[in-house]
Amino acid sequence: MIHLSPSTVSRIIATLENRNYLVRDSQSLLYSLGYRLTNLGALCLETSDLREIAKPYLVELRDFYNESVGLYVLNKGQRVCVDCVQSTQSLRRVIEVGTRKRLTRGASGKLLLAYMEEADIRQNLLQDPFVTFEELAKIRMDGYAVSFNEFEQGISSVAVPVFDSRRKVCAALFLSGPLTRIDREHAREMSEKMKDISAKISVRLGY
Repeated sequence: MIHLSPSTVSRIIATLENRNYLVRDSQSLLYSLGYRLTNLGALCLETSDLREIAKPYLVELRDFYNESVGLYVLNKGQRVCVDCVQSTQSLRRVIEVGTRKRLTRGASGKLLLAYMEEADIRQNLLQDPFVTFEELAKIRMDGYAVSFNEFEQGISSVAVPVFDSRRKVCAALFLSGPLTRIDREHAREMSEKMKDISAKISVRLGY
């Protein structure tokens, strides 16, 4: 039995409904699963091998830096978090599995965007010209992307590509935490360790 007050339950249900995880029938007033939950379930099935293979490496990277670590993949023109291992520090970045964000901002978004076809890049930049072709070319050359205060003030992120058996980027491996702990110099150093971890995941995926 869950000991929650009716008002708390009502707020939780309203939040799930607003985010399209639940749908209320206007006639019966009963709830059913919304499309967001269905999409997330399908995505989890699609990425089950990736998540299973990557999990121990995510934990290894989290334990090494004690910052939140996870994976973003492309899905319907956005990036979606399919797995995350949270930092154990009291001041930490919390990313929920299923979180969706645009591609033009944040380390993971820019990383995934950098490896897309030129036409798709142009389409994204038309909608939000936050990043440039030159910046994306540098990301491909460096093999990693960084972001500072791009989505949330005081938050830094580093992302590196994960490759599959087709030699295509299938995910962005990210590490994220407070700017006070991850400045530009630390981000550069972290990217080297992350590339090593990413290479191990990629090999397991057939790269």
